[in-house]
Amino acid sequence: MTLRIPYSLLSLGLALALSLAGRPALAADTPSKLTAFTPKGTAIDTTTITVNGKSGPVWVASKENPNLVFKPSATAPTATTPLYLAITYLDHGYGKLAVTYKDPAGKWIKPDKSLTTTLLDSGRWAIAYFRLSDAPAKPLEVQVRRERSDDPSLAIYNVALQKTPFANANFQYLLDEPWMRPYTGPSAPKIDNQTLKGKVMVGYQGWFRTPNDPYNEGWIHWGGIDRGQFSVDIWPDVSQYPADTLDKAADVKLQSGKPGYLFSSGWPAVVQTHFRWMRENNIDGAFLQRFVPSGSYATNGKPEWVLGNVRAAANREGRIWAIEYDVSGAADDKLLDWIKTDWKWLIDKFGLRQDRSYARENGKLVVFVWGMGVPDRNISPATATAVVDFLKNDPTYGGNYVISGVAGNWRKNDPAYAEHMKKSDGVLAWMSKSYAEDVTEFKSWGVDYYPHVWPGFSWANLKHIPTGSTDQFTPREKGKYFNDLISQAKAAGVDRLFVGMFDEYDEGTAIMPMSNDVPTTPSRPGLVAKFFPNPNWKGQSTDVNLPQIDLALDGQPPAKKVPGTDFSVRFEGQIIPPTSGKYTFTVEGATGDTANLMIGKDRVRIPNLGDGKPATLTTTLTKGENAIYRLDYAHGGTATGNVRLLWEAPTIPKAPIPATNLVDAWGRFLTTDGLPATYWMKQAGAWNSK
Repeated sequence: MTLRIPYSLLSLGLALALSLAGRPALAADTPSKLTAFTPKGTAIDTTTITVNGKSGPVWVASKENPNLVFKPSATAPTATTPLYLAITYLDHGYGKLAVTYKDPAGKWIKPDKSLTTTLLDSGRWAIAYFRLSDAPAKPLEVQVRRERSDDPSLAIYNVALQKTPFANANFQYLLDEPWMRPYTGPSAPKIDNQTLKGKVMVGYQGWFRTPNDPYNEGWIHWGGIDRGQFSVDIWPDVSQYPADTLDKAADVKLQSGKPGYLFSSGWPAVVQTHFRWMRENNIDGAFLQRFVPSGSYATNGKPEWVLGNVRAAANREGRIWAIEYDVSGAADDKLLDWIKTDWKWLIDKFGLRQDRSYARENGKLVVFVWGMGVPDRNISPATATAVVDFLKNDPTYGGNYVISGVAGNWRKNDPAYAEHMKKSDGVLAWMSKSYAEDVTEFKSWGVDYYPHVWPGFSWANLKHIPTGSTDQFTPREKGKYFNDLISQAKAAGVDRLFVGMFDEYDEGTAIMPMSNDVPTTPSRPGLVAKFFPNPNWKGQSTDVNLPQIDLALDGQPPAKKVPGTDFSVRFEGQIIPPTSGKYTFTVEGATGDTANLMIGKDRVRIPNLGDGKPATLTTTLTKGENAIYRLDYAHGGTATGNVRLLWEAPTIPKAPIPATNLVDAWGRFLTTDGLPATYWMKQAGAWNSK
């Protein structure tokens, strides 16, 4: 049988064997090729597939036989120490390679290390690598199937086994743990790392992940890419990344019609590209965001790929870097212990004091703790002061230069936070509107001031904000907004600068290159109802898709983790007007509840439903122009009813807005507005000359 694959694939030739798609060939000892059998032990014949006129034999898993069992020849390597497995397969369709093998006790177990196991329908040949840490002394059996897919079909060209790790650089990197020792790699001539005075530093998240990266956690911080949803408002320019660090973004198509590809910060070549951009644009270095209490190797054994990547990239590109703890989500009673545990590990195991590119001030290691002086992070002044005291005064792990990050309106905080700030060596006020006042006040305290500037702000995809809405949006104004902030900071007499952020595509604050060839923002019928477990639309919401606004208030929880009363909900999307003219919208609900309605630019606040006052808004809509709406509704007490949004027009009787006239279109993608993709990086690096 011959399968003819109607896809634009790489040519398949027998000589390509294990170096397909430009990947390094397998090396070390001679690999043993395994042969396929059914689970019952029947040998499986190969099937010939033809791609672009080239043919080659493969084993094919199918609905009738979804599990392939591979067994080596009699001369295959056996050992109780690790063995290494490579599977060459056709990346067609979606799903994941599920690989198990029999351990010495005869139990089917999973490999402890694996790479490139997710199918992304790239139309390329791929090689998945595995480490079998508990291989049996007897001949090995490996079972392979495709999971997380309705289609079990899978074409496998080669399965190879050997005693030593394969020479693929990415697999070699996966097996390494560079964060468990001080850095000893090459270093470029570095800039002065003994002071932050005169330096331009950027915030660096490093939190983007793809399914086939070392973390193997899927699409992280990019959004629901496999569902055509996004949490970034900037689509990256990926033209300068090595091809083997990019994953195809599922079925995402760019406006050019080309498939989208995305990077992972888990790859060292990606992070080195970012630090190369810093060097090329005169940006001195980065504060690496380290989130509390999401964990680290010190607290729960999580791998530290990005941490190791940043250290190596800073050394190789001659930049400086420092740790920035972000306390968002941390419990007040656990924060100090977490930072103690983590900082001790960074000093003792990671070798922070031995790093030649780590930032220092007057010989002291720089450490930045952001959020302790931000009210909604719920860290007490006492805990904040204790954290600073440990980092500055601990006899073994102290002696550091500590920067505290606070809200821009810090003067409105509990005065006790000011005492905490005075104990710090430096303070960064996030999104401050008063650079000059900050400079004067912090100077009087004897504290260094780090002004924060950013190029703009947008998180319409992340927060599911209707397309076209300007809510929570600070436009870049072709660079004017960014340049104005830099000029204001300079005029205030600052001697250093913090740019937030370098890579934060998901809040639209990134200064890294962006692409003008972006996906289309999502759209579907209906709306999203965002439920909050409180009456003031605060915190993390539970999102539910609905065909129209019709919610029963009967004491039952309307969504998971949401109580039956004292909750709030936000309905938003677009209204499709069937005719042009004046429309009157009416909010219905339970007596005593509160609502806020916005249609286009018109708004009305309804503080007490059922008090006899109109709960209406009248506005003019135009056929062919969808109107953005938002209904914020807060439910408390025991009154019952139904939340509904009604409309009425000269040709439309008063009635709930039909589902056919609602659309859930959301998000936006920023573009360069005709500026070079490197514009914002260059403007940041040019600060000292302004």
